[in-house]
Amino acid sequence: MLYASVRELRTFNSWHPFEATEKLAKIGSKTYRVSKKPIVDYDYDGQIVDDVVIQEGYTIESIDENRGIITLASEPSGDVTATYYWHPIGDSEIDLAIGSASVEIEALTGTKYIPHTVTEYHKLYFGEYLYLSEPIISIESITEESSGKTLSSNEYEVIDAKNGVVKLKNIFAGQIAPPWFLPTTYSFKVVYQAGYEEIPAIVKHAVILIASYNILLRIARQITFSEDYTGIAIGFKTPEELNTRIKLLADEIERIKTLLPRRVANT
Repeated sequence: MLYASVRELRTFNSWHPFEATEKLAKIGSKTYRVSKKPIVDYDYDGQIVDDVVIQEGYTIESIDENRGIITLASEPSGDVTATYYWHPIGDSEIDLAIGSASVEIEALTGTKYIPHTVTEYHKLYFGEYLYLSEPIISIESITEESSGKTLSSNEYEVIDAKNGVVKLKNIFAGQIAPPWFLPTTYSFKVVYQAGYEEIPAIVKHAVILIASYNILLRIARQITFSEDYTGIAIGFKTPEELNTRIKLLADEIERIKTLLPRRVANT
């Protein structure tokens, strides 16, 4: 699950795609290579083929964005010129960084923020409240296991969705009842949609910070031993400026981590 988008991360860091128009290098009968890569999704619609224009009007069969290779549907009779968008930090790298940061935030807070189905079993020894483990979006079913009865929506009420608290209207555990005059207990199976209908802004911000930090840290390490990667530091005048940016991100990440919503175990 991804808690931020490629567009949001590019905007945050001003990593906007660059436009290029050039005659392509032929490497096969229908296969060509661009000089700048990775090719990126300029309009953020989830596909790249519509952002590459072959000026001679040939149809594109496929694009390997990370290798910068374009394959045409038919073999051209002459030179091929293309207009495309690129950035040294590719979309796939950003996706991986966002995914890794999202997992880190889940591990830190003990919470999945996207809607997901949860099944839980609760033993009720006293009272009328069920304390579910995660924030509630909606209840799918509550079943009293000994009788097999599924409660109607009129027989319970979500009174605190954020903290997962459900009140039962016609059931109260712990009462003394004949014939054995022992306190009544109930067992419930609860199926519900948990998480958040919208990703909390602070969670999205934390993911963007962590993903940006990890990408820039990788670039800084690469620059130290390969001159070929110095061009990646676009937007930074010097390596010192890049390192300053990394330090600022690291400090902000630590601050934001203390503000993230955390899951509290219900007892």
